[in-house]
Amino acid sequence: MAKKTEVKKDEKIKAVKEYKTSSSKAKATKAKAKKKKEKKGNIFSRFWRYLKDVRTEMGKVRWPNKKEMLLYSGATLGFIIIFALFFMLNDVVISAFKQLVR
Repeated sequence: MAKKTEVKKDEKIKAVKEYKTSSSKAKATKAKAKKKKEKKGNIFSRFWRYLKDVRTEMGKVRWPNKKEMLLYSGATLGFIIIFALFFMLNDVVISAFKQLVR
């Protein structure tokens, strides 16, 4: 008999937990829908919000200083020169090989 009452208590506890989780999910879904509905507005308010968001994000950007900019530019030019030489040498070798095969 004691086991039957324990099983019933366990079932009640599980049912209560399931109810709580389902109701919290429903609340979260309602909150998301409300937030989504609040986001919509006329085109001017959305555009204004977009500009505010852009300004906020641009404030978070870390811009390089002059020394870093020169370093990055030099590295970029170096890679461009290396790859240009690689493809030029590749083209010369392929052209020479084609003339040998003829």
